[in-house]
Amino acid sequence: MLYFSKGKTIFILLAVLLGFLLALPNGLNEKTRESMPGFMQRTINLGLDLQGGAHMLLEVDLTSVVEQQLENELEAIRSEFRDQGRIQTEYLRVEDGKVVGRFRNGEDVSKGLEIVRGMSVAVDPTAIGNDKTTKVSTSGEKNFTVEITEAYIEAIEKRTIEQSIEVLRRRIDPTGTTEMTLVREGDDRILLQIPGAKNIADIKTRINQTANLSFRMVRPESNSEKAMQLAAQGKFPPGAAYFLQESGGGLLVDKRTKITGECLKDSSDGIHPTGGYPIVNFTFNLKCAKIFGELTSRNLGKRFAVVLDDEIITAPRINGAITGGSGFIEGSFTQQSAKELSLLLNAGALPAKLIIAEERTVSAELGNDSINAGKIASIIGLIGVAIFMWLAYGLRFGTIANLALTINIMLIAAALSLLGATLTLPGIAGIILTIGMAVDANVLIFERIREETANGRPPVNAIETGYRLSLAPILDANITTFIAAATLYLVGSGPIRGFAVTLAIGIVMSVFTAVVVARLMTATWLRRARPKDLPI
Repeated sequence: MLYFSKGKTIFILLAVLLGFLLALPNGLNEKTRESMPGFMQRTINLGLDLQGGAHMLLEVDLTSVVEQQLENELEAIRSEFRDQGRIQTEYLRVEDGKVVGRFRNGEDVSKGLEIVRGMSVAVDPTAIGNDKTTKVSTSGEKNFTVEITEAYIEAIEKRTIEQSIEVLRRRIDPTGTTEMTLVREGDDRILLQIPGAKNIADIKTRINQTANLSFRMVRPESNSEKAMQLAAQGKFPPGAAYFLQESGGGLLVDKRTKITGECLKDSSDGIHPTGGYPIVNFTFNLKCAKIFGELTSRNLGKRFAVVLDDEIITAPRINGAITGGSGFIEGSFTQQSAKELSLLLNAGALPAKLIIAEERTVSAELGNDSINAGKIASIIGLIGVAIFMWLAYGLRFGTIANLALTINIMLIAAALSLLGATLTLPGIAGIILTIGMAVDANVLIFERIREETANGRPPVNAIETGYRLSLAPILDANITTFIAAATLYLVGSGPIRGFAVTLAIGIVMSVFTAVVVARLMTATWLRRARPKDLPI
């Protein structure tokens, strides 16, 4: 236990040196950090309660999502009627939160109702029960009504909020290093708190952009001036939609499409291979790449429109089948706007519009008080522990334990900096708790060494036995505490996770410094001093 090969010694010293280099930037000013290597520019992020930041309460427009689902049901019914037997209707429209329709011919009623009822599926196939997505009712001989069930509305609303939270997380914190709070609050709201946020306008822009991308075939009616005039007045042909173009004017396009932003596997900004102007490159997933390849193969010579947030940014002509699953979008992009669009597309489209119901900037004054209080508590704790170790185990072994504790705190700061973790007030509590727990392992080891010395063992044998027999209880105690910290991290959120992170990191570093670093210092002293009696 006391023998360290040259390789092990170098590895331990390099680990401590690396920890020192990673922790050092936290004590330097920003200007000095900028002149240092990239890996030494990372520091511990302070949470909203310590440095202030942005606090927003976002309201999710769930009404529009349900209305869009009704439109989807309408288009799906129209498509099924067209594809399965050419069933004709006198009218088919959304009215008063329902899809209402009337069959033109009496002989189509039975088959048509069978198709509509067949389109109603289980809301959750894995759940117990038979809640369906839609409910079909009839009135008279030819009239029918399709309603979205309450169970399906609840599922849509839950899915919409969950998707909104995930998209916001990818947009605002794409690297995952900012410990922001992003949780559902109430039935239709999302709480967003961003520590250290400075550019609030940029955050609001990211929230408000829907980044809803789709690829749609341009309708033949777009060549008709009369049809375009009617479209501009809101009178569209069945199955058609009208969007304005970025370059001016507008086009009629297919209302339904299978090629949406969900098809994107990846997007990035780039430069046009021949024109030299900014573009946005994209790659479809395997399924949509096949669909897009078939679509372009069937429509050679026709135009398709790239629609972003209800605006056509380009509408090129299909000169050849695009079967590779990748391409690029061109428009009036700058290099910066192309980069921002690619980031938004990678994050995904928001499923619903978000309205900022409440917004405020949190002051950091309370945070400064908390930081100062945390520093004072840490210093007092360190001094108290150091004095106790010197009084209990003498100058030699007390100094070894205190040096191990100092290295432990340094390694915690290094790990938090490397991970880019956010330190909150509960996180400071976790560090202070770690300081109190950090010497537990040393106490176990030293008490065992003292016991072996009292039994008459020589110094080398007493220290060897003390470290060897103390290892099992040290691991048992710290593993159980680590499991508790991991559980807090998995089931908790926000500040609770911050406490769990600092506690877990502190446990790992405490074991390393007590069992490895302190043992190396003890073995080094033992080889050089060769004491006849242990001063413990």
